[in-house]
Amino acid sequence: MKSIFKLSVRGYELDSFGHVNNAVYLQYAEAAKWDFFYKSGMIDEMKANNLFPVILENKLRYMHELRMMDCITITTDWKCSGKIISFMQTLFNDTMQQTSCRISGKLIYTNSERIMCDVPAELIEYLESDGIVD
Repeated sequence: MKSIFKLSVRGYELDSFGHVNNAVYLQYAEAAKWDFFYKSGMIDEMKANNLFPVILENKLRYMHELRMMDCITITTDWKCSGKIISFMQTLFNDTMQQTSCRISGKLIYTNSERIMCDVPAELIEYLESDGIVD
């Protein structure tokens, strides 16, 4: 499964050098994940199954800076293996036509008692499909 999310850099996200603060890249990545959960209907699945996504890890590779009003496309590739959902995100600067950052990570689902749960079979099937959510 692949998802696509677009946004523009806002002035308040910049550091003193005039480019996006490093922590904001994670906020962009998180916004892209939640956009996917919403547009794909996975939010409803999570609520129905009393599941909560929890990030286990994020690994960032900064490549080119982002500046104010740059337009960005975040592409996320999703994969599922056992209880772990892996993702690879590419933050592409459409304005400058270059990749700005790559983020790889893993998440799990927990229940309301914070106990790790299996990923529901329907969700695994959905994440392993060849569709695109944008």
